[in-house]
Amino acid sequence: MTELLDSSSRSLVFAVFSVFVVICLMLCVITGADEDDRALVRSDSRRLRSWQQGVAMGGDTTTVATVTVLVGMVATTGFDGLGVMLGSLVGVLLFLVLVIEPLRAHASLTAPDLLDARGSGGPAVRVAWGVVTLLVCFPLLVVQLVVVGNVAAAVLGQPGARTGCIVVIGVVMTALAVSGGIRGTGVVMIAKSAIALPVLVVAAGLVLHRFGGDLGRLLDAAALGSGTGEAFLRPGGYTGDGWAGAVNRVGQILGMTMATLAMPAVLMRAIATKSPRGARTVGRWMLGELVVLYGALAVVGVGAAALAGGVLREAGPSAQVFTPLLLGRALDGGGLLVAALACVLFLTALAAVVDVTLAAGITLGRDVLAASGDRRKERVDGAASRWSAALTGLAAAAVAVVCADWNLVVVSTLWLGLCGASLAPVLLYALYWPGFTARGALWCLWGATVVTVVALAVSPYASGVPGAIWPDHDFRLWDVTIPGLVTTPVGFLLGWLGSVTNRRRTGGAGRPSGGASRVPSADEFRRLPRS
Repeated sequence: MTELLDSSSRSLVFAVFSVFVVICLMLCVITGADEDDRALVRSDSRRLRSWQQGVAMGGDTTTVATVTVLVGMVATTGFDGLGVMLGSLVGVLLFLVLVIEPLRAHASLTAPDLLDARGSGGPAVRVAWGVVTLLVCFPLLVVQLVVVGNVAAAVLGQPGARTGCIVVIGVVMTALAVSGGIRGTGVVMIAKSAIALPVLVVAAGLVLHRFGGDLGRLLDAAALGSGTGEAFLRPGGYTGDGWAGAVNRVGQILGMTMATLAMPAVLMRAIATKSPRGARTVGRWMLGELVVLYGALAVVGVGAAALAGGVLREAGPSAQVFTPLLLGRALDGGGLLVAALACVLFLTALAAVVDVTLAAGITLGRDVLAASGDRRKERVDGAASRWSAALTGLAAAAVAVVCADWNLVVVSTLWLGLCGASLAPVLLYALYWPGFTARGALWCLWGATVVTVVALAVSPYASGVPGAIWPDHDFRLWDVTIPGLVTTPVGFLLGWLGSVTNRRRTGGAGRPSGGASRVPSADEFRRLPRS
C-alpha cells in the first residue's frame, strides 16, 4: 500500500496528537484522582454535569474498532456491516430504557454491588463477575492497541515500527487511566468526542457532496466500487448464505444488542449518574451522540466503497483498518482530511483504552482481589484498583504485540460474545427477577463463558480456513462464526435453571436469608434512597 500521508501531513498528525496527549495528562492531574487512593474508585464523575456524562458514555461505546473495523465492514460487505450498527443502536435504546436508572439506584461502583443488594450476590459471584469482566476487557484492549499500532506505523510510513508504537501508546494510555480515575477519564472521553464527531460528520458531508446529496447514486457507486454488485445491498456479504448465514445474521444483531447492555466501562459511568432526572438527561445526550455518529460512519463506509473500493480489494482484508484514511485520501488527495481522520483514530483509541483499562483495573482490584478481604476500607479498594489498572494496561500491550497478526474480528467476536451471553443476562435478571439467586448468577457467568469459548473454538474463526488463528489445522464442527443466537439464550437458560433449582435463596452479600426477610421488588428498590 502506498503511503497514506505526505511528510507535512504526517507532522501535523503527530503534532496534534502530542498536544492532545499533553492536555489529557494535565486534565487528568487536575480533575482526576489525587494522592488519596480512594479517589480512584469513588464515583467522582458525579461532578460532571449530566450532559457531560452522557457525552462520555456515548464515547465509551465508540472504540477505535468501531471507527475502523466496522467502517471497513460496511465498505466491503455493505448490508451486513450496517446490521452491526443497527444492533448497537438497539442495545443503547434498551440500555437507556431498562438498565441505567435502576442500576444507578442500587450500585455504588460496579455491578456486583447491585447483585449483593438484590440477594443474588456474594464473594463467589463477585469474583465470577470480575473474572468474566476481565475476559471482556482484555480482548477489547488488545484490539484497540493492535489497530492503533498498525495505523501509527502506516502513518509513519514505517511498518516495522508497529511493535514500538503499540508499546509506547499502551504505556501512555495506562498512565492516563491510573492518574485520571473515573472523573479524569470522563474529561478525556468528552474531549475525544468533541474532536472526533465533527471530523466524521464533515467527512460524511464531503461524501454526500461528491454525489450531489443523492443517496441512490451513492449506493449505486458503492455497489459498483465494492466489486460485489447488487450483493452489496443484500444480506450475506459477511455472514454468508444458507442456514449458517441466517444464524450469523441474527446472532450478529442479537449479540451486539446484548453486549451493548453490559459493556463494563459504560456500566461504570451509568452507576455514577446523579439522579433519575439526571439519568434521563444522560440517556438523551448519549443516544443523540450515537445516532449522529453511526449515521456519519455509515456514510463514510459506503463512501469508501464507492471511492476507494478498488484499493480495498487489492490490499486485502488487513487494509480494512485503514478504510477511513483511504476515503480521506480519495476525497482530499492525502491532505488535511487524512490528517484529521488519522487524529480521530488516535484519539478514539486513546480514550477507549484509558476507560477500559480503568474499568478492568477497578474490577480486578475491587471485585476479584478484594472480594474475600476487608471490604470496609475504601483505601484498600483504591490502592488495589490503581495497581490493577497499571498491570492490566501493561499486560494488554504485551499481548497485543504477540497477537498483532491475528484476525482482529476473532478477538472482537470473543469479547462481544462473552459480554452478551454472560454479563447481560445476569444484569437483567438481577434487575427484574426477584427470584434470581447466586447459583443462577454463577451458572450463567461460568457456563455461558465456557459455551461461548467452545463455540468459537470449533468455528471457522479458529481453524480450517485462511485467516483463522490456526489455518493449517481443521477442528471445525460447524460453520457459524457469530454464535450469539446460541450463546445468549444459553446464558439466560443457565441463569434461570440455576435459580429455580436452588432451594436455599440468598440475601444481602450472599448469606442465607431468614424467613422474616425477603427480596424487595424492582419497584420497591427504585423508591429506596441511593446508598
